[in-house]
Amino acid sequence: MAKQAFLTEMEARLKEFDEKMARLAARPKLKSERARQEREKTYFFLKARRDELRERLRQAEAAPDGGWSRFKASAELIYEDMARHMDETSERIEGPEHVGLY
Repeated sequence: MAKQAFLTEMEARLKEFDEKMARLAARPKLKSERARQEREKTYFFLKARRDELRERLRQAEAAPDGGWSRFKASAELIYEDMARHMDETSERIEGPEHVGLY
């Protein structure tokens, strides 16, 4: 995959991920303090991974054409981890009365 095509695809994935984060964050807060703290921890973990991915994409963009592939592999791993955590979080959330990320 060409560098620009990869960067474009990852930006689209990030946009979709950000939309999911916004939907999860907009849900009502949990009543249990422990559950609320766990959701906040998850939210900030996902946010940190997203920021890490954005940095890898900046590095890939700045890298010469022959050297960007190492950033590509790293970015893909970060995205897969982020997506897995998002899916796990979404599966645990059953309805608006039960959830709230922060």
